[in-house]
Amino acid sequence: MQTGSVNRYMTESSAQGPVPVQFPPHPQSAPAAPSSPPFSPRPGQHPTQAHGHRASVEIIPEKQNRLGFSKGLDQFQEDLGEGTIRNIIISVILFLTLFVITVLLKLYLDNSEYKTSQINSYKTEISNEARNVAFALDNKVVWMDKVLSGYSGPQQIVNTTVKNPDIVAAALLSSSGNILSTSSEAGKALQQIDRRNFPNGGVQISSLISKDGTITPVITRRTAKGFLVAALAPGSLVNGEKFNMVVIQNGGRVIEGSKPLGLNGTLQHFRLSPGKLNTLTQSENGMAIAHKFNGEKSWLLSSRIPNSSLTVLNSHPHKMSPQLLNDLFLFSLLFAGTGWLIHRMIKIMKQQLDQIKSKKASDEVSQERYKAALDSSHGGIWEVDLAKNQAYISRSLASLLGLPKREQTLSMPQFLGLFGSSDREKLLSLIRRSHVSGEFEIDVTPAHLPLSLACRGRPSVRGSDKAKVVIGMALDVTETRGTQTRLQAAEARLHDALSSMNDSFVIWDQLDRLVLWNNRFSDFFGIDPQMLQQGLDNATVDYHAKNAIQETYALDGTNGYEIHLKDGRWIRYLETHTADGGRVSIGTDVTGIRTRESQLQVNQGALQRTIDVLKQSQVRIVELAENYEQEKIRAEEANQSKSEFLANMSHELRTPLNAINGFSDIMKKEMFGPLGDPRYKEYVSDILFSGQHLLSLINDILDMSKIEAGKMTLNTETLQMSDMINQVIRIVRGRADENRLKLIYDEQVVPEIEADPRAVKQILLNLATNAIKFTPEGGAVTIDVNPNSAGLIMSITDTGIGISEEDIQRLAQPFEQIDSQHSRKHEGTGLGLALSKSLVELHGGNFRIESVVGQGTKVTFTLPNKPTVAKPVKDNKEVGNEISRLAQDIADVLTEGEIGGGVPAGQIAAQPQINPHYTELPPAAAQQPPMPSPQLPQQYIEPAA
Repeated sequence: MQTGSVNRYMTESSAQGPVPVQFPPHPQSAPAAPSSPPFSPRPGQHPTQAHGHRASVEIIPEKQNRLGFSKGLDQFQEDLGEGTIRNIIISVILFLTLFVITVLLKLYLDNSEYKTSQINSYKTEISNEARNVAFALDNKVVWMDKVLSGYSGPQQIVNTTVKNPDIVAAALLSSSGNILSTSSEAGKALQQIDRRNFPNGGVQISSLISKDGTITPVITRRTAKGFLVAALAPGSLVNGEKFNMVVIQNGGRVIEGSKPLGLNGTLQHFRLSPGKLNTLTQSENGMAIAHKFNGEKSWLLSSRIPNSSLTVLNSHPHKMSPQLLNDLFLFSLLFAGTGWLIHRMIKIMKQQLDQIKSKKASDEVSQERYKAALDSSHGGIWEVDLAKNQAYISRSLASLLGLPKREQTLSMPQFLGLFGSSDREKLLSLIRRSHVSGEFEIDVTPAHLPLSLACRGRPSVRGSDKAKVVIGMALDVTETRGTQTRLQAAEARLHDALSSMNDSFVIWDQLDRLVLWNNRFSDFFGIDPQMLQQGLDNATVDYHAKNAIQETYALDGTNGYEIHLKDGRWIRYLETHTADGGRVSIGTDVTGIRTRESQLQVNQGALQRTIDVLKQSQVRIVELAENYEQEKIRAEEANQSKSEFLANMSHELRTPLNAINGFSDIMKKEMFGPLGDPRYKEYVSDILFSGQHLLSLINDILDMSKIEAGKMTLNTETLQMSDMINQVIRIVRGRADENRLKLIYDEQVVPEIEADPRAVKQILLNLATNAIKFTPEGGAVTIDVNPNSAGLIMSITDTGIGISEEDIQRLAQPFEQIDSQHSRKHEGTGLGLALSKSLVELHGGNFRIESVVGQGTKVTFTLPNKPTVAKPVKDNKEVGNEISRLAQDIADVLTEGEIGGGVPAGQIAAQPQINPHYTELPPAAAQQPPMPSPQLPQQYIEPAA
């Protein structure tokens, strides 16, 4: 037995520190932002924030904040030392983390070692139990085999079987399930054991569960003529004292166990899901899983019984390692002592930290205000000291320019390198002249960044040395500049769209003056485009357009009008008023619509004449439909009379034929004494053969009549095709031997299907008899069957005279025979193939004949797993249906013509004809190789669910 192992997975993560940004001293040039009013405010921004009036106000808190924060840090380092506190805290955290990891790892390893040892012990125990169960079952089967081989009488077999001390009852059943002999009143209970899909010579393990939960294991051994069923004493496979041990099948059925298991079942007793139970039973080497049983943690173990599909389950308590409590107590003491020491250290540190909080409070408030003001402005502060050739930028501006987010002090070349090459000289020139010219504004573009900054600066003097500096503020106005650019692009696209329109478009303001138009407007009325200008009044435009207008018509119910131009075109104008009191006019060329309306009026008269002709045709078609219905009724009455005649004749013919066949059979067998002259016996045999042949012909004719009338019903049952084929071979083998033919059938195990045994037997007999009849001496007749997922594909092949291609089409029709020299040598009415084909199709299968003259014939047919219910197919080709459909089409045309919405007569589309579709066998069906016969091992097989 293999023992389980615990897999430990550890995940390591690595973090990289921030990558320093190295700014190039001379970046490449970037496109300059379009010139626009600087410091224009963004939506929702106060104007004073956009125009930089706070630049001189915020520089003072910034300097105070920087000085105050530095002073606080110095005082903090003098009192305690920032690095010391941080190192102590890190050391304490690392020590506690290492301590906890060590404790947890020790406890985990101890518990894992104990758990592994415990599981291995349980697995060994349940594996031994599984081998014991297999040994007990083998002993019972060996005992039953000895009894079957030593005794032949049913009662002797049963009485000897129960002599085994572990067998409490036994019964011998026939192949159909009837009781042949039983040892007690348990015969009816043992008869109910499921024996479906039972292999020859196989053994099946099952159980009977009483109402009080008592579980009785049952062994069923298949014999040559039936089944020997033995009921074992409860507790003969597993120890009854072991409350939770159970023997189950793969599906969960209990074979041996306690009464609670019999009452509740495996899933409910052990509180298992079907998926978890399937995992336990499918494991070949057994397995152990942790689960809760009766509210307590426990181990559920499984072990497969050798050479069977049975599994032994058992539940054991989930015990904790006794060493675990001792380790927990020891580590708790160590942790408590260490924690007290750390608490004292942290308390001392807290007292020292509280002393500096008040010193940092004012600096933090000032710093937060400063950060909030700069961060919300999407910009920052810059300062240039011309004397030192240095520049300072705030943390917010540094972040905006792609530098680390902190205050930066740069040299003048580095500061200018932050901006595009086209803006550097302009900015430097404005800074140098600022002490003379005063404040300045400029839009600059950062190097390698898609931004636009509005910079505003003013000169200032600071310090005792009266150092000249320039203080300024930079704001991100990318969104504002982008909005302006998009607005200009949208206006350009609007002009392009209006120019590409096929309709005329013009906008007038509230004073009826021209605002916007496209080229189509001037083209419609022949106006020179140079004459149209914005602000031109409507009267002037009408004056230039009236030369092209012939007449104007107002449209009813709409705010529009139509214009008929002198060149023959029609223009329809629709007007819409705008919110500011102006109006928008859109003109569409409707010349094509006007032309089609004229054509429709011309065709209206021709359409009316066509409708009159159709009305007269409709009356005649209705009369024809009525005459057809009467003829159809007379034909159905004649068919009914034929059916009644056949039914009466079948009774009149069968009654004397039964008497002739019965008495002839008695005389042939000389049941009441010899006939005397040997010729009498020969004559009686001829009479019996002729009567049976005539009765067979009458039965075929009646069955064909039932099928054609749709009154043939199938009496289906489960059918083993191999047995049916063997029965047919036994019937026709005598005739095959007389004709010196080889009758070949490779028997194989095929799935059972649901079919009518009588119909299937008749199909096989008809086809096999035909094949033998038309095969000369020395030939062969082969029967083959191939299973697939939908059912069975069967074929009967002979090496006979064959059939021509033109005869195959009519051969499967009733009373059809091949009019040749070979067919006239044999008796028959021509109903065999037609009846076989009809019976196959009645099951829902397909029927096909393949033949080559002089080489042989192959008849292939299919039988589904279960007969399909045939749905009546409406024959859309009947004359009545065609007349009715044509009459309905004419009525539809007349209705549409009367309301003026129909299509012209003669353009009515014919309805498609629906032909019944017959699915033929696939070409490869006949060549499909048979499925291999599985070799079933002699092992225990559970009954099918």
